Amino acid sequence: MSERHVTKLAWLIVLAGAASVVLGDHLWRWAAALGPGAGFAFGAFCGTGILCGWALAAAALRRRHWARCAVATAIGCTAFLALACLVPGRTGRLTGSLALPDGRRMWVEEHPAVWWAIAAGLAVGALALWRTAPHRTAPHRTASRRTEPHRATARRRRSATADGSPDST
Repeated sequence: MSERHVTKLAWLIVLAGAASVVLGDHLWRWAAALGPGAGFAFGAFCGTGILCGWALAAAALRRRHWARCAVATAIGCTAFLALACLVPGRTGRLTGSLALPDGRRMWVEEHPAVWWAIAAGLAVGALALWRTAPHRTAPHRTASRRTEPHRATARRRRSATADGSPDST
């Protein structure tokens, strides 16, 4: 990677981390307010989305499906934003709680069982990637074209010699 690309990537990581600190808890509280169990479902969604969203975006980008790429990127970004705020800082508090007033805890800290939902989402995402990823088999030797002619050509030669007619090739 060139220095120019590394610099852009570093700035992107810094800005994403800052956005995660400021918006992380708000995103979790918004998801939890959607209904009972919605915060846990959001945790599972983030676990799966962080793994599968970027793979789907890359596949859509290769095929030039712009709408699919935009949706998959939004899923991956949302999952990243929600999970990046869960990294513990030096004080032991989650980084998403750094922007909160003193004494206030993140929704995830108040509901520690959501970590199991995130882990389940990560497991489902890993399984989905493993099942859909092309598996490479052990390389096997194939004969070159000179030693093994094309099948149709070989059939014509066999049928021509079986009839008793001379081989025209």
